[in-house]
Amino acid sequence: MSNSPLASPSSVGGWKNIPQDLKLYAKVLLSLNLIAFASLIYYYCVYGEMWRADIWSVSSDRFGDFWHYHWLFGFIHTQAFFSNADHFAYPAPCAVILDMLYHSGPYPHGVFCTVLGGALLASAYWLYRILTGYGWRTRDAAAFCAFVAINAYPWWKLLDRSNLEVFVYLFLATGVWAYITGRKSLAAILWGCAGAMKIYPVVMLVLFLRKSALRQLVIGSVTCIVVLLCSFWFVGPTIHAAALGSVQGVTGFLGSYAGTSRVYELSIDHSLLGSIKELCLFDTAHLDHHWKHQSTGYQAAVILIGPILYFMRIRKLPVWNQMGLFLTAIVLLPPVSYDYTLVHTYLTFGVVVSAYLYALQSGRTLPHAAAFFTAFAVIGSTQGWMAHWIYRFNGVIKCTALLTLAVLLLITPLTLGPAADELVEA
Repeated sequence: MSNSPLASPSSVGGWKNIPQDLKLYAKVLLSLNLIAFASLIYYYCVYGEMWRADIWSVSSDRFGDFWHYHWLFGFIHTQAFFSNADHFAYPAPCAVILDMLYHSGPYPHGVFCTVLGGALLASAYWLYRILTGYGWRTRDAAAFCAFVAINAYPWWKLLDRSNLEVFVYLFLATGVWAYITGRKSLAAILWGCAGAMKIYPVVMLVLFLRKSALRQLVIGSVTCIVVLLCSFWFVGPTIHAAALGSVQGVTGFLGSYAGTSRVYELSIDHSLLGSIKELCLFDTAHLDHHWKHQSTGYQAAVILIGPILYFMRIRKLPVWNQMGLFLTAIVLLPPVSYDYTLVHTYLTFGVVVSAYLYALQSGRTLPHAAAFFTAFAVIGSTQGWMAHWIYRFNGVIKCTALLTLAVLLLITPLTLGPAADELVEA
C-alpha cells in the first residue's frame, strides 16, 4: 500500500481496462506524434533536412541553448561578462549553474543530459506511483508511463535545445512533492529558488497567501532574494555590477524576442502574446513589426488582471486547482515561452490523473475529463508540421490548449480525497 497522499489502492486500472478518458488521451497523443514523425520523414526525403518540420533544430544549432554562451564564461567574474555585444540574457542563478556545468568535466553536455534524463525518469516514477496506488498492475502502470515519456514532445524539445529550464522544472517538481507531502517550508524554499532562476515560477508562492501559511510565504520570498544576491556575488565583479548586468540582459532578451515578430521563434512560442503576434502575421504588414509597446502593455495587463482574477475566483478554488492554474500560468503568460517550458504541465497532468482516478474509485466521474486529457495530448505533442507559407500554427494551437486547460481548472473542482485535501490545506 502506498503512503502517498496522491494514491490509495483500488481495483481501478489494468492496461486492457484503461479508463475511457485515458484511452482517449493515448489515442490523440499517439496520432498527433505519428503525423509529426511522418512529416519528419517527408521533409527529410524531399528537402534532405528534418528541421524544416519545426520539430528538431538544424544540426548546427542543436543543443544551442547549452553551448551558446560557452565562450562568454571565459569572462565571468569580470565586467566583460555583461559588456560584450552578445551579453548573458538570463538571471544570474542560471550563470551559476552553467558555470558549474562547464566545469563539470570533459563532457559537460553529458552531465546536462544525465540531469535531464534523471528528471524525466523521476517524473515517470511519480506517475507510476499514482497509477499503482490506484490499483494498476505493475507492468500496466510501467507501460503507460513509458508510453507517456516516449511521446513527451516537450521533453524531446528540451533535449533538442538543452535549455536550463530542466533545473527550473526540478525545483518546481520537488517543490510540488514537498507541498503535497506536508513539507510546506521546503516547498517554499524550492519554489523560491525556481523564481530566482526564471522569475515567473515565483507565482507558486501565492499558494501560501493565507494567514496559516504566511511564514512559508516569507521563507520563499527571502530564499528568492538570497539566491539572487549570492548569484550576483558569484558572477561579479561586484554585486551591483552583476545585478545591473543581469537586468540589462533579461530586458535585452525581452526586447529582442518579445518586442518583435520573429517568424521561426513564433512557431515554438505558445505564450499568449506570441499567439497574438502569430495571428497578426496574417496581415503581412506586421512581419518583423516592432512590438515593444505592445509587449510592455501586455505585461502590464498580466500584472493588473492576474491579482484581480486571483482574489475574485482562484483563491476560492481547491488547492489542487490553484496549483494547476499557477503551473499553467508559468508557461502561458510570460511574454515569451517556448515549447520546452511545457514540461511543467506534466506536474498538472499528474494531479489531474490522480483526481480522475479518485473520482472513478469513488463511483463518480470527473467533469470534463475528456476535454482535460485532449488538452494534455495536444500539449504533449507537436503541431510544428502544420505550416503554410510563413505561418506556423504550433504556438497558437498550444496556446489554445493551455487556455482550455486553464478554463477547465477554473470550473472543475479537483479533489484527491479527504486525507490528501486536508494535508495540503493544513
